[in-house]
Amino acid sequence: MFQRLLEHKITFAIAVAGVVAVIGIGGWYVLKPPVRHYTAAAVSIRDIQESVEASGVIDADQHVSLAFRAAGTVAAVDVSVGQLVHAGQVLATLDNSTLAAGLEGADADVLSAEANLSSVERGATSETRAVSSQGVATAAAALGIAENDTYIKVLDAILNKSDTLFANGTSPNPILVIPVPDATAVIAVNSQRVDIGQRLNNWKNMLAASSSPTDQGLIQEASSDISATQSFLNTISAWTNRLNVNNTGLTQDQIMAYVSAMNGALVEVNAAAGEFTSALQAWRTAGDQQAVVTASSTDESVQIAQAAVAKARAAVASFQSQIANGQLVAPFDGVIGSVSPKVGQAISAGTPAIDILSTGGYKIDIMVPENQVALISESDPASITFDAYGGTLVATGTVASIDLSPTVRNGIGAYKATVRLNGADPRIRTGMTANVTIQGARYSQVLCVPTSAIIANGSSSIVLKEQPDGSFAAVPVTIGASDGSWTAVTSGLTANDRVAAYGDASPTAD
Repeated sequence: MFQRLLEHKITFAIAVAGVVAVIGIGGWYVLKPPVRHYTAAAVSIRDIQESVEASGVIDADQHVSLAFRAAGTVAAVDVSVGQLVHAGQVLATLDNSTLAAGLEGADADVLSAEANLSSVERGATSETRAVSSQGVATAAAALGIAENDTYIKVLDAILNKSDTLFANGTSPNPILVIPVPDATAVIAVNSQRVDIGQRLNNWKNMLAASSSPTDQGLIQEASSDISATQSFLNTISAWTNRLNVNNTGLTQDQIMAYVSAMNGALVEVNAAAGEFTSALQAWRTAGDQQAVVTASSTDESVQIAQAAVAKARAAVASFQSQIANGQLVAPFDGVIGSVSPKVGQAISAGTPAIDILSTGGYKIDIMVPENQVALISESDPASITFDAYGGTLVATGTVASIDLSPTVRNGIGAYKATVRLNGADPRIRTGMTANVTIQGARYSQVLCVPTSAIIANGSSSIVLKEQPDGSFAAVPVTIGASDGSWTAVTSGLTANDRVAAYGDASPTAD
């Protein structure tokens, strides 16, 4: 028994001693300070080329999206994608038949007003008085014809075209049949249809009762009814043009029939309105001319005649401006990038229609970080590669401009720089991703260390300089330009020094 107990104590002592030995060796290994291994590099004299790299998208030097300045129906599209065009070329036009007729009448008014001015300046004669009186009578007769014709066209547009969108259109309780999400608006339009019916009836009665087409009551009735009808039709047409098979349950044929009916109604009413307006203006102009001719050739009568000429010329300018608003004209020589409208399509003012790009000149807009923008200047050269060609195509360019104020995104500021490509290459196309390297200032034969050797130390910098015994010590340095791989050192080192370029720290087992 005693012998067994003694054997257990000896075994326990040996075990404890073994554990202590292991702990001691392990502790020595863990607590042994690490030995740092560095790769040393010599401080060298070399050239430094500052550069900034960024990516952007190729765009034409000039690129505009043209839109009509007036709403209407597209009458002609005279270009296609890829076609070369020249500055001033008409690319597309809206239907301007009504405006063209108005312009023709306005041109005639100018000639008439100028002739009357000459007559007034010479003095009125019996012959000129007779001519002016006949002119007033002819214009009045034309106005009467226009009043009746306009009424018939407006009536037709309502009864035979827009009423296809109503149930019981001529009754006291018409109902719009196309689906419209705004119930209040539908009630208003139904009420408008009743009002239009009453207006047309009043207009018809005044035409029958009036003894003269120049009756001011009749003229005011016609003008008011035309305006109300145009507003009514425009409202329904806008709803009709938004119909589709997905949101209405209608078939495409039903939708097209509704659209066709409303387009026809608008065209008919607008043409009638133009006819009436031209006839009314012609009659008023004839009356003004008669008043001038009847008066003696005084300074006042001459001034009145001159004002009539100016008024007629202003009407011409107004028609010309409206016609120009319905044309798309190339602002510069270029190539057509895209064409959206089609002949017969109704289009709104300001809707992008045709894109035109200048030929032979390309640019790239890139964003330069705030901490790099000082490295580049206008006129700096740049090299450019393209993702589409995997780096096999290299172009050159020049910095054309750098924004003075930054663009801030997510709290980070960057400056837009525009790089223009030098020359032209048919392989380069708009929309390609371009990688730009801008070459900034160049510094010749400056003291440099590998950029990886620079260690930030608060607002200053240090390097680990190799000592004679092979160890490394921290040395403050002043740094200058950098090309990414190498950084200039302006103080703190000499050409014979060596610094730690990179390395690691790890414990050793010896």
